[in-house]
Amino acid sequence: MRALVFSAAILLLLSPPGLAQPVEVLFQAVITTEGKACPAVTRVKVLGKSTSGTSFFAAACSDGGRHVIEILPDLSLNYISSCSTFEAVSGTSCF
Repeated sequence: MRALVFSAAILLLLSPPGLAQPVEVLFQAVITTEGKACPAVTRVKVLGKSTSGTSFFAAACSDGGRHVIEILPDLSLNYISSCSTFEAVSGTSCF
């Protein structure tokens, strides 16, 4: 599945603006692939970037779920955790 999400990320970056999928659709795919419910991503917030080039984002779902996604330097996307777990471990608020 990682290859599929990676391919989707590449298509997003290389597609003409009118044809690109919004990042919300890609984040929803990562969340639901992890087995979490997320009918639609309604809000995205940048949480930060590591020195290795990995970027972290919070994604809020229409059902109230909140999750953390990372984008690695190779543009692959990974599910990290729920926001509640992330906030407890990092001390950083998602939203």
